[in-house]
Amino acid sequence: MTVLVSRFPMSIASAIVIALAFASPLAAQQQHVAGLVGDMPPDLGNWPAPASPDGNKFVRSTAPAGAIARRDRQAALGKAMFWDEQCSSNNTIACGTCHLSEAGGTDNRPGAVFLDPTSPDHQNFGAFGVIRQSFNGLTSRIDYGFQVAPSTSIDRLVTPVAAPTMIGAYLFERLFWDMRAGPQFHDNAGFVIPNFTDWAALEDLAVEPAQSPVEMAHETANWASGFLRNKLNRTVPLALVNPATIPPDVAAFLATFPPNTSYATIFDSVFGGHPQFGGAVGVTRERFALAIAHYHRKLIPDQAPIDRGTMTLNQVAGFNFLKTNSSCFACHSVSGNPTLTLPGGVLANPFDNLFSDGRFHQIGVTPTSPPRKTPTLRNIGLHRKFFSTGHGGDGITKVFVTNFAELVKFYDLQPGFLGINGSGPGGTMTAAETNMVTDFLSRALTDPRVASRTFPFDRPTLRSEAVAFESNEYGVGTAGPSALVPEIIANVPEKIVAPGMGQWFKIGVGRAPANRAAKLLIGTAAAGGPVLVGGGFTSLVTQPTNAQGITTVHVPFPLTAVMIGIPVFTQWVVDDFGVSAFSDAARFVPY
Repeated sequence: MTVLVSRFPMSIASAIVIALAFASPLAAQQQHVAGLVGDMPPDLGNWPAPASPDGNKFVRSTAPAGAIARRDRQAALGKAMFWDEQCSSNNTIACGTCHLSEAGGTDNRPGAVFLDPTSPDHQNFGAFGVIRQSFNGLTSRIDYGFQVAPSTSIDRLVTPVAAPTMIGAYLFERLFWDMRAGPQFHDNAGFVIPNFTDWAALEDLAVEPAQSPVEMAHETANWASGFLRNKLNRTVPLALVNPATIPPDVAAFLATFPPNTSYATIFDSVFGGHPQFGGAVGVTRERFALAIAHYHRKLIPDQAPIDRGTMTLNQVAGFNFLKTNSSCFACHSVSGNPTLTLPGGVLANPFDNLFSDGRFHQIGVTPTSPPRKTPTLRNIGLHRKFFSTGHGGDGITKVFVTNFAELVKFYDLQPGFLGINGSGPGGTMTAAETNMVTDFLSRALTDPRVASRTFPFDRPTLRSEAVAFESNEYGVGTAGPSALVPEIIANVPEKIVAPGMGQWFKIGVGRAPANRAAKLLIGTAAAGGPVLVGGGFTSLVTQPTNAQGITTVHVPFPLTAVMIGIPVFTQWVVDDFGVSAFSDAARFVPY
């Protein structure tokens, strides 16, 4: 659908926006919430209570203490899972890696440039995920080089869209930019799960990233294979994070179990009596979803200045200016511009608090852009990436937006219902108008608890934040006759786990000659090269590369308690038609 670009009066612009909507408005949720909690005393506040399906009911704060305790235990488990990098295939990516609290629930890591296969000149700023790999059914492990279809890439993959926020997501009946999750919760075969027939978008979404080929795992290691379930069943929660940073509510919850208790035992404790997903079955796809969804239902950003009635005069002026001189609130509210009011300094309709209508819109940001769900404006001042693909446009020219000032300028320059009508030259905003609009959007909508990572938006410090990706690699590889320089893959944490728990340490090599013998050298010191390890080799592991020039070795040296703190140095040497080709090297310090 093509969007007209001439400027229209507000009423016509609103009509165009409504005509472009493809999904049910959030207003329908207001009726659902009223029906769901109508038999309970109402909570006081300007925000609606979290809607949830009957099978995963989120009890109100006015419910009996026992019900609240069960809700909070389930949410604490979901919070631990959300921030646990062990949920990924190589222990390097957590759900929260791409949804940082202090970034408003988005990914503030430097943007990766991704080439969209449907548009060769289309760049965006997606999120880094795992190195592509697959489930090796013969050995029941995730390996480099077994992927389908084959790929020679040994670099982290990048999502084609930016990560939207999970904060306040409970107000959406459909989730993801393309709204493919919800309103029902579907099983692994795609059928609707009984008692999850509406308002289960959070559950429906939660099971997807863990099996995404880009984000956390690979499509052949999905829930149906049992691989992820078996891995998590043997995993100790949050074993990779700095324990001093574990949020108090999660720490208190985990402290109710003996040290080194696995997720299997914890899930049975939390869900053992569940009427639909009970029993002693450990981690399951559905339990995983229920826990994370309950955690997300506690992420209500309701203490921003606009909620507390503490907006400055400049911020109020910015709100009124946008309402009068733009069509922003035609999409970024439920009630729309005519009824979007601030009696007492707070929004009259609590469903306007999300600043999104929850609908699908094709706004013609670029000629090839698909319809997208309207994102919330909440905490947008904390974001570092904007739009689903990192850029906007006028339907012809792409405009990359890398900071908040550029975002405001982008909309100031847009014609038609996308733009902001200022009193400056050519209808642009004056400096004073830009200031008040920026002040409202970037400050009046920011919950200080989100910005400061305080409860319920607190989180642990991830290992991947403390140790930068591939920062343990050193040296330069040396090519053989094929001119290929092998590259070590050494990004898996060298964590020593409790006895009997899953061990997922591995080292790989890529960009090597295909179908050749590869040896992993293991030493006790660094050397100058081309052999980059020394100090006396403690082991030599030989493995053939595959047709892609990739191979994997699992646990090439003993990860036991006696190894804690002792550096180990590794490097690959590959037979390149009778001549040795050397990779770069990596340093590991088991902990």
